[in-house]
Amino acid sequence: MKVGLVLEGTYPYVTGGVSSWVHTLIINLPEFDFEIYYLKPDNKVRSVKYEVPSNVIAIHELNIFGDFQPKISGKVDFDPLERIISEISSGKAIESIIPFAIEFIEKNTGKSIRKMLKTRRFWSIMVKIYENFFSERGFTEYYWMIMNLFLPVINALQFTPDRCDIYHVPSTGYASLVGINGKVIHGSPLLITEHGIYHKEREREILLSSWVPDSYKPMWVQLFRIMSMIAYEMSDLLTTLSRKNQAYQLKLGADPEKMIVIPNAIDVDAYSLPKEPHEGFIIGFVGRVSRIKDLKTAIRAISLVKEMIGQREKLKFLVIGPADEEDYLTECKRMVEVLKLEDTVEFLGPQNVKEYYPKMDLLLLSSVSEGQPLVILEAMASGLPIVATDVGSCKEMLYDRDGQCGIVVPPKDHFSMAKAIVRIYEDNELREMFSKNTRRVVQKYRLDRMIESYRKIYLSLIEKRVPSIS
Repeated sequence: MKVGLVLEGTYPYVTGGVSSWVHTLIINLPEFDFEIYYLKPDNKVRSVKYEVPSNVIAIHELNIFGDFQPKISGKVDFDPLERIISEISSGKAIESIIPFAIEFIEKNTGKSIRKMLKTRRFWSIMVKIYENFFSERGFTEYYWMIMNLFLPVINALQFTPDRCDIYHVPSTGYASLVGINGKVIHGSPLLITEHGIYHKEREREILLSSWVPDSYKPMWVQLFRIMSMIAYEMSDLLTTLSRKNQAYQLKLGADPEKMIVIPNAIDVDAYSLPKEPHEGFIIGFVGRVSRIKDLKTAIRAISLVKEMIGQREKLKFLVIGPADEEDYLTECKRMVEVLKLEDTVEFLGPQNVKEYYPKMDLLLLSSVSEGQPLVILEAMASGLPIVATDVGSCKEMLYDRDGQCGIVVPPKDHFSMAKAIVRIYEDNELREMFSKNTRRVVQKYRLDRMIESYRKIYLSLIEKRVPSIS
């Protein structure tokens, strides 16, 4: 049995939580073959970051922003697209256009959608949108903004995967369009798994961006919402990591009848290591050095912690993980110098974290966006108290009904972060209680439970294979 995994910017070329999850899934389901469809943002040659398992039988790549013109034909049916424009022009809610968007996909999958950009009918639609919504902007700017908006969508819709028994997409967005192609053309079931909520993450990026003029930002945000709504509607099953994520999915019309929560998981026993004696109080940061992990807020918090602790004990802050953004790493190192923390903060790069968890006294997670961080589970298995920002399912994990495992603080609030760290540092009983609770609560996130859940889902979906239209 063959599973088509459609991945956007993750495995096997980029490390991180989703990539680790994918790798773990593949190696623990050896009875399935996996064919990977990797969507990338450019034509750069990337090195593989994982030892690809033998049951990965092929890796296909697509530059979704590139000049992708496959040898396919077929005249595009414009009718659903014109209905979409009519609904938007009438001020209808985006929910009203989803049926027409799905109709457009179902009627045009496997056709050369790229060619429609050169037709008079498409040009007429472009002009109508401009006159209704963007006439105060220059037309040339508008044209290229529309092209940048829709090029990756068109490329994804033209990228037809090979026949697989099931398509599994760990996100919505562009990758989900490829999975939908597979479902429509080959009649194979589609499983969507969301770690973070894709449209929320893209919305945050767009609103903070400088390259998208303010007039166009609502259009970009709506596009990603629409893609999520289409993916939710066309999926046969929708899994996510937490109840909090489900709430976001339900707001966009996901069907509760096909929703399942399957938490992240780790090999708990592999991280249940004895503590190692060490000097001072050691705080660990484990993750990619990138803006979304917000290491700068963590560094500011460490500076305050150092002031609060004073000379009582030597403080160390270990930053473990690769630098996804070199310029951001440089900024973080500069901040360390400005705050005079050179003797406190150590940038260790990628390391075997199992060698460091036993040396730590606390894990700090400062992200502005997360799904269900594996590093929290690893730290829990190691018996570490945790201070984490209130993103993704962090609160759900740390404030478990069977025991509190740490303290959750608002994102980008280094004062609250520092106070939480000092509270744990100063209260030995609290620290011990958190440590005991983490080892107990993490048993709910055992790897064998997650793997068995996906094994059952794969087999169930394959047995109920939907009819093929090809």
